[in-house]
Amino acid sequence: MKIITLFAILVVLMMGVVYGVMFATGEEKADMNGQIIGICQANPQNENNTQDSILVEGMVTGNSQTHNLSVKINKETAILKKNGNKRENASFTDLKTGNKVAVMFTGPFLESYPPQTTAKEIVIIS
Repeated sequence: MKIITLFAILVVLMMGVVYGVMFATGEEKADMNGQIIGICQANPQNENNTQDSILVEGMVTGNSQTHNLSVKINKETAILKKNGNKRENASFTDLKTGNKVAVMFTGPFLESYPPQTTAKEIVIIS
């Protein structure tokens, strides 16, 4: 009985260590990793183009095929640059065609071509 109790305690401790290591970095796992292939900057004078967006080609987490996805950027979207292990604030102007990015989504997908969603966070990977 002591061996089973000791084993259970070890399992719980190991799970705690794994959980702590996973979340110690403070980074969320990206919903999509890819490359920016297009940028659309909002034009306040054009009622059809009122929100910044980027077109990203890459892999959506849990899917093995490459997809194009239109990612809207709003006031709540965090844009960051990753340099090594550091993450620094960036802005929409730092997003360039060809940049590698990790994108975390918020909200639903619009069934259009290409599909559209809104970004919670975009990390530019150097």
